[in-house]
Amino acid sequence: MDLTTLIRSLQQARVVDLSQTLEEHMPNFPTHSKFFHNLWGSYWHGGRSLSYQLVMHEHNGTHVDAPAHFISDAKPEAHKTIEQIEPTRLIGRGVRLDCRGSKEGDTIPAGFIQDWEAQHGEIEAGDIVLFNFGWSAHWELRPDDRRYLTDWPGVGMDAAEYLAGKPVAAIGVDSLSPDSPAALATRPIHPLLLEKQVLIIENLTRLDELPDFFLFVALPLKIRAGSGSPVRAIALI
Repeated sequence: MDLTTLIRSLQQARVVDLSQTLEEHMPNFPTHSKFFHNLWGSYWHGGRSLSYQLVMHEHNGTHVDAPAHFISDAKPEAHKTIEQIEPTRLIGRGVRLDCRGSKEGDTIPAGFIQDWEAQHGEIEAGDIVLFNFGWSAHWELRPDDRRYLTDWPGVGMDAAEYLAGKPVAAIGVDSLSPDSPAALATRPIHPLLLEKQVLIIENLTRLDELPDFFLFVALPLKIRAGSGSPVRAIALI
């Protein structure tokens, strides 16, 4: 495909913005600092332009975890920070799994993924697999954020091992974490996936609008020694 044809194809595609809006009082993981958007200068106050200062955590809003988020430099081959991740790792075929039948605190087993593949097609190496729990419907600003932060469903250990074995490039969820609260307290999948260089995208939204397969694009900020970064994630259909 030549460049002109590629550009026209992209321009004609339907774009679905999969990112939550970064704003003050949005939900965040309890151990992470909050997001602040502070007025820095403005024409309202006699200045010639409008600008704000951002104060934020690397893992606020829709973001990607780099391997270094859970893998220490004691494992130098696996300890990759966000600026060391090639942008192409988050550009590729997206796969959307409809998990909206999951109950609170449930975890998706490998068998669910294998059954899905039998009906829809095989997940391949390099794919970006998104789990659509429907949990983004609970995204609310403080003080109404408690529902989003409680008892979300997640991805089981055997499912994580199955996808890492393919290996996929990344997994994503429309919740706070692919680890349910119970898994975070016992045996989380974060270390397993990140050590195998499978990136983790959290706090996605609008996954219910996606087909089974699509073009996924998410670009992180190039933060030196970053453990992760906010992303603007989109699907092109």
